[in-house]
Amino acid sequence: MTLEQLRTLSRIVECGSLKQAAESLHKTQPALSMAIKKLEAEYGFEILNRESYRLSLTPAGRAFYRKAQELLLNADQLSSMGQHLGVGNEPLVRFAYDLTCPHSLILKVLKKCQQQFPDTELHVLGKSRFGALKLLQNGQADLVVSPWWPTLYALGDLDTQAISHFKIQLVAAPELFKAGEVQSTGQLKSQVHLMVEESGLSFDTESLMLIKGVRQWKTRDANTLKQMLLAGLGWGFIPEHMVQTELARGDLVRLQPEDLEYSIDGEIRLVRRQEHSLGPVASMLWQSFAEASMTTPV
Repeated sequence: MTLEQLRTLSRIVECGSLKQAAESLHKTQPALSMAIKKLEAEYGFEILNRESYRLSLTPAGRAFYRKAQELLLNADQLSSMGQHLGVGNEPLVRFAYDLTCPHSLILKVLKKCQQQFPDTELHVLGKSRFGALKLLQNGQADLVVSPWWPTLYALGDLDTQAISHFKIQLVAAPELFKAGEVQSTGQLKSQVHLMVEESGLSFDTESLMLIKGVRQWKTRDANTLKQMLLAGLGWGFIPEHMVQTELARGDLVRLQPEDLEYSIDGEIRLVRRQEHSLGPVASMLWQSFAEASMTTPV
């Protein structure tokens, strides 16, 4: 059995006759007939029913044809992958992003990458609290999108480009503070501070907490944090884009104590390590984020 024989069978089935199949393949009818007969002789059963005017598959032929279609598809995909790798494109790009970052820009660029490089596999990881930068530092990501402050350059020799902004809001379920509007941090201390646990980076410690001496519950990701906030288990800071709908519905409310910075704005940057050169696919991602950031609203 050869791929050529299977392609011949596929074209005959599509056309319904040897004559049309031969014309489309630019071959003679006897050549096509011989190819199918060799295939039938190899396996000992008839693939085509030749008794009617229009060729059709026998019951055994239908089962064989279905598997042949799968094999031809895999062969085409393998050929495409070989050509893709042959010109130097990466087989895999590891991309991580912080959940603090709005998704619209990220998904727009990933869609473009999928369309332009369909044979490159992307590992996409969403992390919380500098977890994406931690993956980059450990060599487990090629490109990351993360909240950014200039002090983060201390992590190593990094190339960065600004692509967006983020906003973190202090929120809680409306029933958490029954006495009414929260006006001071003293009121916050009566309830549990819900937060994402530290990433493990040297600068990311409990010293970043804005309120001292408060009870804490920690989780590993911002999505779980959101569910805990909605359940009324405590108050906490969360990316605004993750709770816009809940704030609009009143499921969560903004807390605005006078003695605390309750809204934090910052910059989002695309980051890579300088010592790791980017291949064609990762380079396309790098450039596409720069281009998309100019047209996508934050």
